[in-house]
Order: sequence, then C-alpha cells, then structure tokens
Amino acid sequence: MKIKCPACKREMKQVSARANPGTLILLDQFGQCGGIWCDKWELFPIAPEEAPRIEPLDEALLKSPGALAAEPLYCPRCTDRLQFFHDPLLPKEIQLRRCLRCEGIWLNRGHFRRYKNFQQKTRMEKMPDEERLRQLTSRAQDPRAWVTTGTQGIFAYPQALPEDDDWASNALGGATRIILQTLLRLVLGF
Repeated sequence: MKIKCPACKREMKQVSARANPGTLILLDQFGQCGGIWCDKWELFPIAPEEAPRIEPLDEALLKSPGALAAEPLYCPRCTDRLQFFHDPLLPKEIQLRRCLRCEGIWLNRGHFRRYKNFQQKTRMEKMPDEERLRQLTSRAQDPRAWVTTGTQGIFAYPQALPEDDDWASNALGGATRIILQTLLRLVLGF
C-alpha cells in the first residue's frame, strides 16, 4: 500500500534496508524532502551501515538536517497526529515524531543518518567487538531470534505455549464441579 508523505502530502516510495539479524525491512521514503517513515519496530533493527545508502541526498543538505515543521503532521498509516519523541538519552539534534496509535516514527531529512550514527556509537561504547560477534553468532543459530517483516512493521514469530499434560483432567474436573454446583442449587432452591 502506497502512503503519502506527512510533510509534502506526495506519494512515498519503498526502500529496502538490511536489518539485524539478516532480514530486509521496507521503509517508506520521499526523495524530494528526504523524509523517512518507519512502521512499528522498523527503525531500531536496521543496520547503521544502511544510512548512507538510504539517504543519498545532497551532502550539503545532509550536513544540515531539516528541522521538523511547527505545523502538525499526521500519521500516513492511521492519520493520528504525530507527537515529538522526547528521550533524554537522544541528542537534541535528533528529532523524531511518533504516532502514539500505530507507533510508527517519522524522521525528517538527515535525522535517520544521525540516529543510526548515534546508535552505532552507543553500541561500540557499551560492547566490545568480540562480545558483539559472540552474541550475533549465538542469536543467528537460535530460531527463536529469527524475525519476519510485515507491511506494518517487524514482528517476531509467535512462540506457542507448551501443552499441559493435565488439560483433560483439569477440564473434566472443572465440568464436574459446575454440574455439582448446578444440581446443588436446584435441590436447595437457590
């Protein structure tokens, strides 16, 4: 489904991006204003190395990212009003707008690249290379860590609950209890 840019009101194109751990995510981007729409959970797993490829606009424009407009912007998916995302851990130069209903995120030109650079820098500071490599290889081998993408964001495969062996006896016991209570109420007149 094609969506319209919240800022320009023109149709956006889909751009694929590599994500962790080895999947592709489809983002929506408008080339003229450079804005990027990320559905729920799409922004975070995208590999930081993808930012220069996704924002191939004029370098002079990228060095001075566009400020978010003061006028209200509306979600291209559900038309709810986009709210400024305030996180004390994010630098002030990274401005995001978020839809509180569908949890999508709007980034103006240059903010996607800045966010991914900040994310990569934070990861490097917090985790040495050897530890990151060890975690990545262990996650890639675990099917519970695999993910799939959808048109409304990235979702983990649902995990089934283990079956309880006593389900039949629990169901029979519950049914027996209800029947006895009903008979007792009939006899006593409640």
